[in-house]
Amino acid sequence: MKEPIADRNEFYKVLTRNIRVRILLVSIIPMMLTLGILGWQFHLAYSEKISAHIGELVLKHTQNIDTFLKEKLGNIRYLARQLSITDPERVQTFLTSQLSALKDKYGDVFTDLGLVDSAGVQLAYEGPFRLVNADYSEANWFLKAMDSPYYISDVFAGLRGHPHFILAVKLSAQGRTYILRSTINFTAFNSLVENIQIGKTGRAFIVNANGQ
Repeated sequence: MKEPIADRNEFYKVLTRNIRVRILLVSIIPMMLTLGILGWQFHLAYSEKISAHIGELVLKHTQNIDTFLKEKLGNIRYLARQLSITDPERVQTFLTSQLSALKDKYGDVFTDLGLVDSAGVQLAYEGPFRLVNADYSEANWFLKAMDSPYYISDVFAGLRGHPHFILAVKLSAQGRTYILRSTINFTAFNSLVENIQIGKTGRAFIVNANGQ
């Protein structure tokens, strides 16, 4: 018995459609896999490139910050070696003249200079605030500075109420211990990272060892 022509035509239509679908699948699936692999490889390569770029920026600015701090600490250590504490009036004159010299050379980087005794009392001060006789006996930076030849504090508000940090150098005279301290202008320090930009929305921050 012969198969109806309509059934045969329907069979061939289904067969043709299935063949076309399989051809499309055989063509598209490898292409999609290839595009997926290429996209993933591009993502990895781009991520590595961005990470390397960020690493270079961090290294560069870390070096800039280290150089900045070492240079400014070196200035205060030099002044500590030059300071004579035998005459209080000469101490004040010394602080006044040296702060002026530092400002002439570095602009507003150095905010002030002060001499603190072993009890934490500031004996002499040159700067924009009234801090003669200020008591630093319980200040964290003072306690740390008394235990080290020199100390660089974290950023804090302190007595003046706005962010700053301290460079402190310990010195001895006539059997007594003193701290020569200077406040670093945080705006000047912060400018070291202002030019770091990662994309349109990326930001850079300076954090201490505790992640603060």
